[in-house]
Amino acid sequence: MFDIATARVVAMNHVVAILSALAAAICFAGAALMQQESAELVDPEKAMSIKLILDLLRRAKWIGGFALMLAGFGLQAYALANGPVALVQPIVTLELAFAIPLGIARRRKRAGWREWSGIATVCSGVALFLLISSPAEGTPDPNGAQWLEALIPIAAAGAVVALFGATRRGPHRAMALGAAAGIAFGVLSALTKATTYLISTGAEHVLTNWQPYAAVGVGIVSLVISQSAYQAGPLAYSMPFVGVLEPLIAVVIGETILNEQVHLSAPLLAAEMLAAAIAVIGIILLTTSSTVLSVFEQSASPSHRPRAA
Repeated sequence: MFDIATARVVAMNHVVAILSALAAAICFAGAALMQQESAELVDPEKAMSIKLILDLLRRAKWIGGFALMLAGFGLQAYALANGPVALVQPIVTLELAFAIPLGIARRRKRAGWREWSGIATVCSGVALFLLISSPAEGTPDPNGAQWLEALIPIAAAGAVVALFGATRRGPHRAMALGAAAGIAFGVLSALTKATTYLISTGAEHVLTNWQPYAAVGVGIVSLVISQSAYQAGPLAYSMPFVGVLEPLIAVVIGETILNEQVHLSAPLLAAEMLAAAIAVIGIILLTTSSTVLSVFEQSASPSHRPRAA
C-alpha cells in the first residue's frame, strides 16, 4: 500500500511539473517576442554588457516581457520543485513552438503546413523523449566537488562560444550567443532545482549555501547574453540553439550530478536519440520557413538604427 501511495504522489507531482513547465514555456515565448523587439533597437555597442540591460529597463515593452519572463521562471521553479530537471527542461524549451505562432499572429499572417508540421514535430519529439526516458528524481543536493567537475567544463564551453559570438556580426553572432545563452540557461535550471530543494529544507539553508547565489549570478549572465542574442538578429536565429542546448545541458547535469534516473540502455538510448532528432527536424522546419523568416526579419530590419521604443 505504501508503494502504491508513494507512486500516486510521485505521479501527481509529475503532472503538476508538466503543467507548470508548459505554462512557463508559454510565458517564456511571449517574453522572448517582446524582449527581442525591444533589444533590436538598442545601440549594438552596448551588447554583452550591463549597459544593454540598463537601456532596456527604460523601454515599456521590454519591461512587460521581463515581467512575463519572471512569471516563467517562477513557474519553472515550481515545476522543478515537483519533478526532475530531465522532465521539466525539455518541456520548457517548447517555448519555440509557442513563440512561432505568436510571432506570426502579431504580424497578422497565417501559418501554413510547414509551420504547423514543424510545431507538431517539435512537440512530438519532446513527448516521445520523455515517454521513453521516464526521468525520475535523483539527489538534489550533491557535494561541491561534483558540482565543480560538471560546471567548470560547461562554463568554459559557454565562455568560448560567447566570446566567439562577441567577435561576429549578423546571423552568426545571434546563433553563437543563442548557443551560449542555451548553455547558461541549462546550468541555471540545475541550480534552480538545487535551490528549490534548499527552500524546502528551511530558509536558513538557502542563506548559508552557495547554490542560490550562484543561481542569481548565472541568471544575470544568462539575461545579458540572451538579450545580446536578441539584439543581434531575429529569434529564428538564436532560439533554436537555446531550444537544443538548454535541455541537453540540463539533462546531462541531472544525470551526472543530480543522479536523476534517465533510462540509458542501448535500445532506449537509440530511441531517445531518434526522439531528439525528430524534435531537431521540427526546429529546422520552423527556422527555415520563409513565413517565419519574413515575420522576424520585419522586426529585425531596424536593428542598426537605434531609436526610442
